[in-house]
Amino acid sequence: MLGCSVFLMMNRQPVARLTGTSGAVWSGGPGELGLNTSMDLMSGFAEVGYRSGVRVILEGPCRFEITSESSMLVTHGRATVKVPKHLDGFHLDTPAGRITDLGTEFGVAVGSGVEGSVVLTEVFDGEIEIPAEDTPRKRLLSGESLAIVGKPGGTRLISTLGDYRVDLRDSARHLPVSAAPASPDGNLALGKPVSSPAHYSRAHGSVFPPSNLTDGRLNDSGSPGDWSYWLAPNHDSGEFTVDLLESQEIGRIDLQNTRNRVHDDRGMRRFRLLVSENGVDFREILEGELGRISSPSKPGVDFPFESFPFAAVKARYVKVVGLSHYRERDGTEDDDNQGGGLNEIRIFAP
Repeated sequence: MLGCSVFLMMNRQPVARLTGTSGAVWSGGPGELGLNTSMDLMSGFAEVGYRSGVRVILEGPCRFEITSESSMLVTHGRATVKVPKHLDGFHLDTPAGRITDLGTEFGVAVGSGVEGSVVLTEVFDGEIEIPAEDTPRKRLLSGESLAIVGKPGGTRLISTLGDYRVDLRDSARHLPVSAAPASPDGNLALGKPVSSPAHYSRAHGSVFPPSNLTDGRLNDSGSPGDWSYWLAPNHDSGEFTVDLLESQEIGRIDLQNTRNRVHDDRGMRRFRLLVSENGVDFREILEGELGRISSPSKPGVDFPFESFPFAAVKARYVKVVGLSHYRERDGTEDDDNQGGGLNEIRIFAP
């Protein structure tokens, strides 16, 4: 929905407006943009255009507010800021501090870790200033990226999260022409509890729990502490169990693999599917193989789902056991940083 007639007013002139959306779902409906009014974009994409020419592409889930004619506050989620070359001084405020544009294009992913806020940032063109540790501000140039980690009394800058370099190349730099289709009706797994013996977890929001497998969020999206996919621990292809909460007849699963964002690894390969009515006695009903996701998702375009039908069976618990996984293309079997993963599971009646 476009909000072209809704303006933020300052001195009776429009400060910014909603210039476009793609598949946007808002908490409580789209409402009206208002100065210093918090907005929750639950999913999809929205573009806010400032009268100065600044454009901000927001990707849900994202919480933001317009704070002035030259600033925006993002407390959670992803945003890409594009500032005309002749301008500078636009500010993007986050829980980890203020990011100041110097005539540029940059992306952020605002989230949290155990110790506090975590803000990933990468400069796509130009330069920005970010909060620093030993000096008041630090400049980042085109192609550079860092994570700003909040800590008592200040911030800390790091270049890696867990075992991976900070990288926001998968940011939405343009408003998608069309959003991915909604989840199909009849998905018995949506929102159901999921358990796993273990999952990949590191400091600064690099946490990928099994609950991500049935949350309806796809395509390796999200931000620190709120990623959309599940990863198994290192050296483990992983397993998980979905509890449908009651025994019912099922006949197909659909799986969406992961490529661990831009890192191109950790997707599930071969797997076994088992079912149970009591959570103790499981029986195998199929063995299958998932293809590798060859390239990062384009904003608004889904990774493919692969379907695995089987003879109708009654079950409450559905278990997927990984037998092998995809490593980095030049990775070896003894690499420390490898394991399985998956974006989403859907379960259907026959």
